[in-house]
Amino acid sequence: MGIIISAVIIIIAISGIYASTLSDQSSENNNSEVDEGDDFAFTALDGSEMHLSNYRGKIVILDMWATWCSPCKYQMLDLKKAYDNYSRNELEILSINIDSREDAQQIQDFINQFAQYGYELNWIFGMEDDSLDGYMPSGSIPTLCIFDQKGNLYFSHAGFSPYSEIPEEFPEDTVTLVQKIEELIY
Repeated sequence: MGIIISAVIIIIAISGIYASTLSDQSSENNNSEVDEGDDFAFTALDGSEMHLSNYRGKIVILDMWATWCSPCKYQMLDLKKAYDNYSRNELEILSINIDSREDAQQIQDFINQFAQYGYELNWIFGMEDDSLDGYMPSGSIPTLCIFDQKGNLYFSHAGFSPYSEIPEEFPEDTVTLVQKIEELIY
């Protein structure tokens, strides 16, 4: 019986040393600057395939919308405020249309309607390739997601998200886009 207990103790000791070595190697790997972050593909209006990972180093606002969505139209105006207040080195907006029935021309017509009223929606628009359902748990649009500079999801909200001014009918503690962007910049 004493031999069995000694063997078990030796096995536990060897396992502990091995686990410690693996843990040290894992820590070394975790300390490297490699951080995969989230990624997905979408088709830009010019037909090129793009990825969230193309924008590493920037804060990215993912706007999931459709042309027929009235709240999405209001969201575009507040996204314009965000786009106009930060440099392209700091922030990029990806407005991805999630309605597979809509094509690039319909999206461009939507953008042109805003331009007729003096609102240049000049950030990146595209169509969903990879499913974005995982970023829209409620399934409602607009849904905004903010990714940090490493591509990690930082904030998500279904429904209209104000840039800075909270509409009167909204709760006073409504989170604004500028709050979340500033948290990531500073």
